[in-house]
Amino acid sequence: MKNFYCKCRLHLWLACLTAGIGLSACSDGDEGGGNSGYQPDKPIELESFYPKTGPIATQVIIKGKNFGTDAKALNVYFNEKRAAVISSTGDRMLVLAPKLPGEECVISVSVGENEQNKVQFDELFDYIIQTNVSTIAGGMKGTTMPEGTTSLIGSYFSSKPESGIAVDKHDNLYVRFSIDDGGKHRVYMMNEEAGNIKVLNDFGILVTGILLSTDLATGNVYWYHTNIGNKGYGYFDPVADYANTNMGDIKWDHDLFYTDGNFAPVWNAIQTFTMCPADNKFYFYTNEGVVARWDPATGKGEDLTPPGRFIDSQGDIMGVVFDPRDPNIVYFANQGQHCIYKHDIAAGTIELWAGRKNTAGYLDGPLAEAQFNYPCQMCVDPEGEAIYVTDRENHCIRKITLSNGYVSTFAGTPKSSGYVNGPADAAKFNKPVGLAITAEGNLYIGDSENYAIRRIAIE
Repeated sequence: MKNFYCKCRLHLWLACLTAGIGLSACSDGDEGGGNSGYQPDKPIELESFYPKTGPIATQVIIKGKNFGTDAKALNVYFNEKRAAVISSTGDRMLVLAPKLPGEECVISVSVGENEQNKVQFDELFDYIIQTNVSTIAGGMKGTTMPEGTTSLIGSYFSSKPESGIAVDKHDNLYVRFSIDDGGKHRVYMMNEEAGNIKVLNDFGILVTGILLSTDLATGNVYWYHTNIGNKGYGYFDPVADYANTNMGDIKWDHDLFYTDGNFAPVWNAIQTFTMCPADNKFYFYTNEGVVARWDPATGKGEDLTPPGRFIDSQGDIMGVVFDPRDPNIVYFANQGQHCIYKHDIAAGTIELWAGRKNTAGYLDGPLAEAQFNYPCQMCVDPEGEAIYVTDRENHCIRKITLSNGYVSTFAGTPKSSGYVNGPADAAKFNKPVGLAITAEGNLYIGDSENYAIRRIAIE
């Protein structure tokens, strides 16, 4: 009870102080205009800040002298991240802790463009990192699919997001849904900041699937047909309001057919394709152990499979990522074998990398000891330090730290399906499949059985 009253008094004190700063700043601005109270010939003085710790958007009161009253002229940094300055009275200011400045933060203050007047506290601000799961669309089965352009709020889906997803350079999220039983597919674009969802294109009934991936060179999202006999590909052009742009057919260096006598090319027997940052070509793995690549600029396709194919790693492959430390290394997740393989392109070798082949389970730990249950799409974080994996049948998102080769659970309640938002370790998913990451490190998830698009924000 004592702690409760202390917290109430603290919140009341902050509220009153915030109101006082705002009213005083408005009064100063109304009377004098400009940066009243700041004296360039005198130093800025820092006295204290409060609270001493907190997460993103924590209201921090900074006390001192010679701040001036023009909030726009004040530069406040938590380490290298700039904080939003809400208001200032000249000897007190209210700022908001920025996103992910570091766990131990030096707070510095300057006025105007003159960095020579910058001063900083000796005491550190302790930043609290939070990882939260939220829903941007869906959450239960809808009766219809969204049409045209509409708000994300209140948008529900009658179909499940069961394939790979992609994010472009503008943080638009692209998701493909099957919209009828005849094989028709629709691609949506979602933007959280704008708060809307837009139909980009419907692909005809003869198409058995459309895959999506990001062109790292342009930041645009490409699509690729997966129906037998169709070699077409294209992208959504941001210059033309994200219109579907057909680039024609991929010109393969030769035909390669199924080994079961089907006499159908294997180039479409894939579930994902991923661009190599070194050569700007898309790579994929088929369910018969074939690896190939194609150049989106020229449409030229190449078979990279050695004689005999990669027999041991055959199976459905949805997750493919390149090692950020070495573009000759590719990791791909084999769903049915419940493991992740490592492909050395230069050496032409493939070896088991993470998980136990043909052993479904759940276990965090070193690569060789960890267990997965139907790993699906993967992505690499912006810093190149970790790989994230949707672990479908374990209903969670796994993280592989590259520096030490350790597999951990990043979000979700392992082996427990459900639909719960909130802190990552308490959140629940129901067979997550698609996974994509923004430049700021926000993860989007296609949560298939919840008919939802979820987001994980580290802040």
